[in-house]
Amino acid sequence: MTFHDGLEEHLGAIRRRDIDGLAATLPADDRIVLITSDGRLVRSAKEFLALHRDWFAAGGWELGTEFVEVFESADLGVAVLKLDYRDTGPGGKPVREESYLTLVFRRQGEKWVMVQDQNTPVRPR
Repeated sequence: MTFHDGLEEHLGAIRRRDIDGLAATLPADDRIVLITSDGRLVRSAKEFLALHRDWFAAGGWELGTEFVEVFESADLGVAVLKLDYRDTGPGGKPVREESYLTLVFRRQGEKWVMVQDQNTPVRPR
């Protein structure tokens, strides 16, 4: 498996709302770093999955992704993406949020696993 394969597996699991597929892209030792868009620090893959399970269950949202930059070495890969999140808020009001997502993957044997996820909202100027 290449870094690109691992990255696409991770993003595909999110698009499909596939919690088991997402879990397969995380390290077996449960150690990750997630920095949420509101600045919360999460250090466990189990907690990461619990947050995503709730998000996936909410349904109705769409997530567009655009690659900004990708860096890869023999054992580490970094992808920076621009996200376009669309949902329906309270009272049926459309919600659209843009952010930058940085994902860091490391090689674990023949597999690439996500070890860091940081989501930074794009603020209007």
